[in-house]
Amino acid sequence: MNSPSGPDERLLEDLREVLGHDTEPPSSVVQAAKESYTWRTVDAELAELTHDSLVDQPAVRTRAAAGGDRALTFEASDVVVVVEVGVVGQERRLVGQLAPAQPAQIEVRQAGAARRTQADAAGRFMVFGLAAGPVSLRCQVAGQDPVNTAWVVI
Repeated sequence: MNSPSGPDERLLEDLREVLGHDTEPPSSVVQAAKESYTWRTVDAELAELTHDSLVDQPAVRTRAAAGGDRALTFEASDVVVVVEVGVVGQERRLVGQLAPAQPAQIEVRQAGAARRTQADAAGRFMVFGLAAGPVSLRCQVAGQDPVNTAWVVI
């Protein structure tokens, strides 16, 4: 190979050398990316994250508020999913409610696993024993297209 003759050629050669090394992302990141893409189906509406108490809280917090549960709100055209995330040891618990209140099948999806539960007539549901990491919910109300929440790290 010829040696670079100008500054641009030398820069390109340096970039080829640096970028030529294979650096694999962690397998958990690859798995989460694959699963998030797989769940983006044509028949499911995406409920976007519109509120996250971890991000939307004021910079000044009291000692009591700093240890509280995290509140998430996801909005789609026909349903709002409100979820409270609690920490129990190394595990996470979700306590949620649908608005308008209605029964639904709820699937909590994480890398390599899915947990199913039922929202009652008031739209309430709970899931315990979740791992910390990315999570998305799939809500299926009878007679309606499913709604998938955006992925969020809990």
